[in-house]
Amino acid sequence: MSAETSEYQEHLELIREVPYFSGLDLEAQKLLAYLCVRETFAPGDIVFTAGDVDQSAYYIIKGKMDAYLDIKDEPVQSYKEDDFVGALTLIGESKRLFTLKAAADSICIRLTKDKFEKVREQYPELSTKFLQAAVSKISRREEIFIANYDTTCNGCKSTIGLTLI
Repeated sequence: MSAETSEYQEHLELIREVPYFSGLDLEAQKLLAYLCVRETFAPGDIVFTAGDVDQSAYYIIKGKMDAYLDIKDEPVQSYKEDDFVGALTLIGESKRLFTLKAAADSICIRLTKDKFEKVREQYPELSTKFLQAAVSKISRREEIFIANYDTTCNGCKSTIGLTLI
């Protein structure tokens, strides 16, 4: 088996586990796996910067990445193996609100919006399954936020209610 074939097989196995894609037909998953590109990042490498409109999502195969509001500050969130970062950029154009930086040697597969759109054109059910997974993830995040909600924090009150959109 060639390295290219084994890389494709690994991509397919990973795509099949990502909640945004796990419910799709195998043929759609195969096309997504084929269109993904593997990228490596050394510690300190910037994956994307706040303000960028790069329209790519990243599945972390190995390593650790940190998200920063300001690169000089402490990270606000850390991502590790099996995390899928930036999914919403595949369905809408928006600038990045965070800078993502590799905290360790990292390997990712990257899917761009234009490649995602190619798959969506051939497999329209991707839209519904993707949106269902996004709603589920947003709801879970807000449940965690509410569970840790500080009722004395005046600034926090304006951030609650994302699931009411």
